[in-house]
Amino acid sequence: MSITHTKTDLSDELKFLIACCQTEPSNDDINFINSYLPTITNYQSLIAAATRHGILPLVHKTIKSLSQSNYSRSSSSTLFSKLKPLYMTIVQRNMLMTSELLNILKLLRENKIEALTFKGPALSQIAYGDITLRQYSDLDILIRKEDIYKIDTLLKDQSYQHINKLTPYQEKIWIKHAKDIGLYHPKSGVYTEMHWRLMESHYPMQLDLDTIWDNQKTIIINGKEIKTFATEDLLLFLCIHGSKHLYERIEWIKDIDLLIRSHDIDWEEIDKKVSGSGFETMYYLGLHLSYQLFKTELPISVLEHISIARKLTNVTEYILDSWQNENTNNIKDTIQRLRIKLKLLPGFKEKIKHLHIIILKPSYNELWFVELPKSLYWLYYFIRPYLLLKKYFTKQDAYTQ
Repeated sequence: MSITHTKTDLSDELKFLIACCQTEPSNDDINFINSYLPTITNYQSLIAAATRHGILPLVHKTIKSLSQSNYSRSSSSTLFSKLKPLYMTIVQRNMLMTSELLNILKLLRENKIEALTFKGPALSQIAYGDITLRQYSDLDILIRKEDIYKIDTLLKDQSYQHINKLTPYQEKIWIKHAKDIGLYHPKSGVYTEMHWRLMESHYPMQLDLDTIWDNQKTIIINGKEIKTFATEDLLLFLCIHGSKHLYERIEWIKDIDLLIRSHDIDWEEIDKKVSGSGFETMYYLGLHLSYQLFKTELPISVLEHISIARKLTNVTEYILDSWQNENTNNIKDTIQRLRIKLKLLPGFKEKIKHLHIIILKPSYNELWFVELPKSLYWLYYFIRPYLLLKKYFTKQDAYTQ
């Protein structure tokens, strides 16, 4: 069995960041890190890339370890001194967000509202074993759809505000079609997303929420019990979430790697969940990237599937290339990105449905642009193409100037 490796030649900067994220750096990784450190001339670019990819805490951890060794101390001390204050800011922010998460969950529990937290502090604890080693910008909580308005009232009483200002009509449309609603606390600066589904209602495939609720498990954060996804459900979700966004962040791949390393995955169980769901390509893409970048140990059955799935290599090459392309706002790149996303969908029907949604079906942007009475809702089908053309031609003009 042979796994095809990508042809993408990553920049030394990205190779350095990936080497710093290895759970158990090999001698080659350490030698590369040590050889690259003295050549760094633009610390701002390196740190910006680490932040953008959500891996600054992991890079800090590795550089701190090297700076404490006699062999690497001189070459790593400069970078360590620049990373440390940024890492401490992340630590403080993560601790604040974790405290706020526990407060929200306590509030919901006291009001007999079921909730499962995922990503954010929960994922950091489950996969990394430490709430400070992962970057996250908001809190994600899965709730029952019927509890939305009750939760909304409870959080508003705690001074939370809607991120998007909605009229009653817009709010009704939003809850019908969207997957979450964002709230912001002006004093703490904490963003919270309340999810009643994990995919927008119009997405061609859906995850089985009943199974996720039935399989929930309990973890401990700061001495408090909280409910979250079962490991297999979380792994599948991480692969789908990363694939939908074409893995814009290395962090999302590292999440998969560390979740697998830190748990005994029931691979037969997750295979049952994936089979026939339409998410097969997304699932295997996440595992393929994790194997390629972090040498994640996978079962033979998964490796065999990856070895014969040619599209995984093509999509992986696109993703790695995209990390190195700064200007991706023109029409050509937008079409290429759409083409790659369509490769992740299982069949012709799903691809057509997805294209229809992107090109014609009214979205929240149109509701924001103009509020029409229900009798004139059909006009949104004409506003949608207009706004799309305006958006991309405006970007194209800016790109070419």
